[in-house]
Amino acid sequence: MKTNRIYFYLFIILLFNAFHLISEIYTADLKEGLSETIILLPVSFIYTLFIFWSRVYLKNKLIPKIINIENRSQFLSVWTTVIIIKTVTLTFIWQTVAYTFENDKEIERSFFDLVFWLVLLINFAVIAFVYFIEIFLESQQEKQDIKIKLTQYQNEKSVAQYLALKKQLNPHFLFNSFNSLSGLISIDTKKAEHFLQELSNIYRYNLTQSEEVVVPLKKELELINSYMSLQKIRFGESIIFQNDIEESKLHLLLPPMTLELLFENAIKHNSVDIIKPLKITISVDNLSLKVVNNFQPKNNDYEKSLGIGQKNLVNQYKMLHSEIPVFNIFNNNYIASIPLIQPEI
Repeated sequence: MKTNRIYFYLFIILLFNAFHLISEIYTADLKEGLSETIILLPVSFIYTLFIFWSRVYLKNKLIPKIINIENRSQFLSVWTTVIIIKTVTLTFIWQTVAYTFENDKEIERSFFDLVFWLVLLINFAVIAFVYFIEIFLESQQEKQDIKIKLTQYQNEKSVAQYLALKKQLNPHFLFNSFNSLSGLISIDTKKAEHFLQELSNIYRYNLTQSEEVVVPLKKELELINSYMSLQKIRFGESIIFQNDIEESKLHLLLPPMTLELLFENAIKHNSVDIIKPLKITISVDNLSLKVVNNFQPKNNDYEKSLGIGQKNLVNQYKMLHSEIPVFNIFNNNYIASIPLIQPEI
């Protein structure tokens, strides 16, 4: 940052000297103008750098040891005082050197002559310019730093909210699964054992992917195959699963356990009967995952009964993506349209 500042002041000095040279060409001659510019350019640049670095020292080292600046009015008072003291001090030094080493001994000069006040004015202008530029740039940097910190805070807060939403799904799934298992144990112990094995596979997936924000669709399909194998043990031919997803779409991303949530809702809230089997079909249309089941609700309050899981999925997408899941009923089918996310290359 300090290197950029030096380049900035060099540009200002070059600009100032260019205007000075042009004005000298019009009022005097080119040779005299070039001579003055050759001397003025390095002197003005070194002087400006001295003003800059002395301010850096005062700001970072000296002033914090002397006074603790707590508010803006105190801040302005301190720096105004510093500017005045520095202006007067440098002017006295400049005038003392000039007064002592004056070549023309025949002319008696007053210490506080017109040159003194002119040098005082120039010093004040340069010092005030550098200080106000620095104060402005520092205030802009502070605003930028605050924005960055706020963005980081919001990101951390969003991740925390996202993980909290994911954790809300897990007990819901576990509760329903154990309900299913308890009913199956009394009917067929071998199927119950297989059911428990599939359930452990599903929960292992849930645990290993719990820290992931998104996962490939391929992994979700592997999970849902285990999940539907588990449901086939329970429902037999009363439930049908059809996968129409092309292999070229398996790299697309979505939040973990999304398919499990949608399938669980379809089974929980619709009639599953051998006469009217529940059919669940999944496909991908462009960048949208379609999960479709024949609409045969167990009760008339279907939409309200979907509960926290579907709302949490929508809230997760609000943090992840510009699009959110859409749910609707069309031609006696319940359709969940889930946006898929392109992986970064």
